[in-house]
Amino acid sequence: MRSKKAETGQGPTSVGAFFVELIGNLTRRIESVVNEIEETTDEIEEALSEETISIEEITKARMTTIKLKRYMSPQREALDDLIEQSIPWLDESALALISEYGNRNRRILETLDATRERLTALRDFVEAERANVLNRNSYLLSVIAAIFLPLGFLTGLFGVNVAGMPGTELTSAFWYLTLGSIVAGAALYTVFKLLKWL
Repeated sequence: MRSKKAETGQGPTSVGAFFVELIGNLTRRIESVVNEIEETTDEIEEALSEETISIEEITKARMTTIKLKRYMSPQREALDDLIEQSIPWLDESALALISEYGNRNRRILETLDATRERLTALRDFVEAERANVLNRNSYLLSVIAAIFLPLGFLTGLFGVNVAGMPGTELTSAFWYLTLGSIVAGAALYTVFKLLKWL
């Protein structure tokens, strides 16, 4: 694809100038992508307080960071090697610009490392919060089951349809059983409260 500069006759005048312009364009493009990832990470951190973030969003941003770093490391090494070697078609001004782009690539890699660490910490935090919620819910269900287990035993016992069950002759036996179940449930709840299980 032709560039606008080339079409207007303002393109690079030498191989070295073309090479420097190519490296510069790549560096600027990668910098814009890295800036977007940093902004996304900031948004994720802000969304944590509102609990509107999902683990999938964090994982996606983290994988993008890892992929970028995988391609950026060889590029930085190539630029370092290019500066160390004496290539005839690269003059001092071109080498100076390549050195500057090499430094910018190095800063990009440092930013990617820092962003990846932030995203890893955010992912661990979200996973820990989910585990805490799950543990609290499981604990609450266990306590509720512990309260209703003896009540279920009582109602099951008095629901047996065999001769000799106490209260079968009383018309108010159902209400006595209901009241006894409520009292037993309240007593169990009080005991759990005192034991700080709730």
